[in-house]
Amino acid sequence: MNWTQPEINLDFNGRSQAPRSGIIPVGIALILFHLLWRLVPNTTMYWLLLPLLAMLVWVASFGWRQALAALIALLLRLERL
Repeated sequence: MNWTQPEINLDFNGRSQAPRSGIIPVGIALILFHLLWRLVPNTTMYWLLLPLLAMLVWVASFGWRQALAALIALLLRLERL
């Protein structure tokens, strides 16, 4: 790149972007988690979060695309029963 010539097309005054659509569900999930943490007894919260934790560990170790495909296959099998 030649730094001796000035560039006239550089615009450093970028527009502010709206929050990405993926941030909103995460925020809602965190708020719901906080409300559940405050309202539900600890032992019940443990049993509510244990399957979620197992699913997250499984997805992290398996790869999210393969895990999602396996979950869809499982749901389709359960529908056929």
